[in-house]
Order: sequence, then C-alpha cells, then structure tokens
Amino acid sequence: MVTIINKLNHVIIKRMFLAFSLLFCVFGTFSQKAATIDSLSVIERDFQFELFKNRYFQIPSLINQANLGKFSYGEARYLYGEGKLRHPQEYKKQNGLFAKTASLANLENTDWTFYGSLEYLNTRIEDVENNLTYCITEYNSPYYFFQKTTGLWNHQNYNFEVSAAHKVNSKLSLGGYLNYDTNFYFRKTDTRNELTALKINGKLSASYQFNEKHLLSVALGTAFFKTDSELGNKFPENNTELTANYYLNTGLGSYIKNIDNGFETKRVIPQLQLHWLFKQNNWDVSVESTTKYGVERWIDKNIVRVEENDELTKYSFLNQEFNVVFNQYRKNSLLSINLNAEYLKGKGKVWQETGAYYAKNFNATNYNFKTEANILFYKQLLNKVSLGIKYANVEQLDLNYAYQFDYQFLEPTVALGLHKDIFTKVAFFTNLSGLYHHVIDMQHDPFAANNIYVEWIGNSVADYTGTSSFNFKTKLGFDVKLKNENKLECSITGDYWKATTLSNETVNYVSKNDDYLSLVLGLKLYF
Repeated sequence: MVTIINKLNHVIIKRMFLAFSLLFCVFGTFSQKAATIDSLSVIERDFQFELFKNRYFQIPSLINQANLGKFSYGEARYLYGEGKLRHPQEYKKQNGLFAKTASLANLENTDWTFYGSLEYLNTRIEDVENNLTYCITEYNSPYYFFQKTTGLWNHQNYNFEVSAAHKVNSKLSLGGYLNYDTNFYFRKTDTRNELTALKINGKLSASYQFNEKHLLSVALGTAFFKTDSELGNKFPENNTELTANYYLNTGLGSYIKNIDNGFETKRVIPQLQLHWLFKQNNWDVSVESTTKYGVERWIDKNIVRVEENDELTKYSFLNQEFNVVFNQYRKNSLLSINLNAEYLKGKGKVWQETGAYYAKNFNATNYNFKTEANILFYKQLLNKVSLGIKYANVEQLDLNYAYQFDYQFLEPTVALGLHKDIFTKVAFFTNLSGLYHHVIDMQHDPFAANNIYVEWIGNSVADYTGTSSFNFKTKLGFDVKLKNENKLECSITGDYWKATTLSNETVNYVSKNDDYLSLVLGLKLYF
C-alpha cells in the first residue's frame, strides 16, 4: 500500500519532469521487477539490454540489481559495408564475421552474481586513405601514422569481459570487472604496418543500500591501452619518395616524417564513477558521473641510448560525463527518458631535440549533449516509439600553424518498433529509425595551405565533416520459440547514409550522389 509520504514524493518528482508530463499521464502504478528474456519481444529485449549496459553494467556491484534476470545467448553475424560517404581516414568497404556469447547468472545458494562474455571479429578492410593506425584516434588525440598509398588489410579482434558482484549483507554489495580486448591488424600483400593493440580495463566498486529507495555506488578503475607497430618497406609500387614515406601526425599540419621502425603507444586512464539510484513503486531515476584523466605517449623504438628521450609525443585529456535515466513503469508499458552530457579537454605536446623540452602544439575541446525518450508497449503491434536529439561541438587548434578546425552539428532522430505474432511460436519484428545529421557550422582555417597534411587529409576531412546527411536504419526478422523456453532470433539489419547538403569548402570531395550502405545478417540463440 502506498503511503501518504510516498504519494507526496511522487508528486514532487513528477513536477520536476514537467516537460514530459503529457507522456506521464498514460502511466499508472506498477511495481518493478527484473524482466525475463523469454517474456520479451526482440525490440523489448534490445531495449532492456541497452538499459542493462548503460545503467547497471558500468558499475560491477550493480549487476545483482539489474533490470534483467539471468540470461545466456550465443550469436553470429555476417558484416558487409560499402560506399563513398565515409570519413576519408576510415574504410570504404568491409566484409567479415562476428561471433559472441554472453551470460548473466546468480550462483546457486550463494550471494554471488556473475557476468561473462567472449567476442571474436574477423574482417577484411579496404580503401583507407592516410591512416596506418587502422582506426580513428580516441579522445581527440592527434597522433597516428599516415601514408598516401592505400591498401587492403585484415583485422582480428578478441574481446573478453567478466564481472562479478557479491552481496556482503542486506546493505552492502562489492563488485569487480575485467576486460581484455586485443586487436591484430595485418596485410597479406605488403608489410607497411603490422599492428597489435591491447586494451585492459579493470574496476572495483561498492554499492550501499541506505534504504528501500536510495542506492549509492562508487567505482574506481584504470584502463590501459598499448600498441606495438612494425613498419616494413614492402608495399605496392609506383610510389614517389613523398608518397612512400611514413609520417607520424602530431596535430593539424604538424607531423614527423622519415619514420622507419615503428612505435609503441601507451595510454593509461584512471577513472572515478559515482552512481545514485532512487526507486519508487512505479518509477526510478539514476544519476551517474564518470571522470577520466588520461595520458597517451608515443615511444620511438629506434631510440636505445639512455641519454636520448624516446617519448616523442604526449597527449593528456580530461573527460567528464553525466548520465541521467528516468523510467516509469506500468503493467503493459514503460517510459524511459535518458539525458547525457559529455565534456572533453585535451592537450598535445611534442619533444623538441633542440632545447630538449616538450612544446605545446595541439588543443582540443568537445561538448556533447543528448536526450532521448522511449516508450515500450509490451506485446503490442506498435512495440516502441522513440524520439531523440544530439548536439555536438568540436574544437581543434594546432599551435604551430594556428590551424583551426571547429564544427557543430545537430542529430534529431525518430524510431518505431513493430511486433506481430504470425504463428503460435513465430513472431515478426521490425525496428525503423531515421536520423538527420545537420551541420550547423564548420570552420576550416589552414594557414599552412601548402602543407601535405592539408592536401592529403585536411581538405577532404573538412569537406566530409561539413556535409549534412540523412540516415535510415532498419532491423527486421523473426523470433522463434523453441523448447525449454529457448528462443532463436533471425535478423537482417540495414544502415544507409546519403549526402543531402554539401559543405561550403572551395573544393568538394563529397558529391550528393555519395552514400554508404552496411548490411548485417544475424542469428542469435537464447538458451
């Protein structure tokens, strides 16, 4: 029975979310409980897995409080993508295989909850320009290898995650998390850069239940990232000295040339997470803060003498993120509202042999804001409705050349999910979404206009970044009930991008005919 105090608190919180009051009015009182996989449609499962990942999985001691009951699944996917509407330093064509298995379970007759997953990816990637580090850099770091000549390479990824939570008593839970993620990039026809990348992420956390309503959690973690590159001189012919050279990019127009023996990259990111979860009978709200401070170093393997400095670059950054999730529950529906804000500030330095000091040469600042509202109608033909919008602002400045690169964009999105039982044990589903990437403003001001970075990279990246585009995505397929409450999900996912408005750059590398299509064929077995 709901007390008078609970009712008053309910009214106060509902007034705080006045902007969404029209949505709230359709929801009544329903007590929360963990969802079971076999009771959900595919669209409902996808939403609940996303909620599990964003709200509970990030704090390992919270997995025993999760929105999902125990589950186990295995899946396999075939990946294909091709098109010109891509970032110039990303692949234009890909095909490969992906496999994953994951499980969440309580250990019988104990107070332990465990989660584990294993992923494998094997893809062939084509047509990447001016990028020998094989991926776009993270946290706005300016450092990567580049060379004019394109080629083909293979990418293999092995990703292992394990998380555990132990309920010490009725108030306190402790948790731990470990992620081991390794990537191998190699070429079959040349030896330009064979790269091994390793990420290890570990966390320890504690959650304290003050009362039935308030749950406070804290997590401390460290992410360690290391790459080891081996450069070779066997690659396609018809290259000049300029195009055959290896370069280490250090900013916008700043680079180190005549690289010949590879580098080690090391990045260490300590992080602090604070999480508060407040529960009422038919709604809950969580607020999470994640603070990261990282340092990335590029170490020249050529340097072996103690008196020489082998760390040629340093990049430090502060990353702050806030995430708020509000859920309101009813017997046959769920309203979920998510608010996310992120700030990143980075600074780069390059070692100067003359004078023996680190010179500041690169600044980066990012702001991101995103909000999304989802309504699930359980087992209905109209299974889900979503509305959202994202705003991003990116600012980059090379201090050597006063080279400025800034842009802002908006991304409104809308999505519908449909579900229909067509036989006793077979259901059809489709999830449709549309997104418009609208560039608000883009400033590209390269003072070093005759620089090879500007000619090879800067101009084409600016033109792509200043192009507005439309995205349509759909996932459709069948969900089949098997024996012993097992389920088989068969799906095809299409993701299509099309240029709509070109940038204001003097030379356009992107045309309105450019597009990109990716297809994913998937099988997923819940057991």
